[in-house]
Amino acid sequence: MSVHRIRGSAAATAVAVGALAALTAVAVGGLAALTACGGDDGRAAASVSASQSGTVVTDSSDDLGSIIIGWGEQHSDNEITTPKPEDVTARCFGNGDDLAVEISAPHGWIIKTSHPSQVLTVENTDQGLSGDIDTTNKYLDSLRSVDWSQPDQLDIAATAAAPQDWNSPYGTGRVYLSVHIDCTQ
Repeated sequence: MSVHRIRGSAAATAVAVGALAALTAVAVGGLAALTACGGDDGRAAASVSASQSGTVVTDSSDDLGSIIIGWGEQHSDNEITTPKPEDVTARCFGNGDDLAVEISAPHGWIIKTSHPSQVLTVENTDQGLSGDIDTTNKYLDSLRSVDWSQPDQLDIAATAAAPQDWNSPYGTGRVYLSVHIDCTQ
C-alpha cells in the first residue's frame, strides 16, 4: 500500500470520525432538550377564570361570566358543568410560542392544548370519553375560539361538535368550553 493511499485513508477516517462526533453532539443535545421538556412537571397557572372573550358558549345567557366545561344539553355533573375557579387546576408548560396547557376540572374533565393550536384534546375520565375537538372557524379564519393573542395566556370560548363516538341521548352532541388560563410567571 502506498503512503498516499494510507494518508487518504487516514484523512477519510478522520472526516468520518469528525462527522460522527458532530452527529453525536447534536443527538445528545436534542435528547437533553427533549428530556428537559418531557420531564417538566410544568408550573401551576397564575390564575383560572371564566373566558374574557365576552362570548356565551351555551344557549343560556346566565352562563356569561362562568367557567363552562362539558357537553350535552343539561346543566348537571354529567353534562354541562360550571365549576368555580378554585375547583379548576391548570398546569403550564413552556412560555410564549412554546406554551402548552393542561386543565383539570371536576367530574373528570381534562383539556390539553398547545400554542397556536385551535384543536383541543378533551377527556372525561368519569365517562370514558376522549377526543380531539377542532374549534377552527370554517367560515372566517380571523374568528378564534382558542385565543393565544396575549403572551402566556390561553382563552377558550368554544362550542363545537363532539367526537362521533361520544353518544348523547340528544343526538349529535356539542362540547362547551369557556375558561381563561393565565400562565404568566
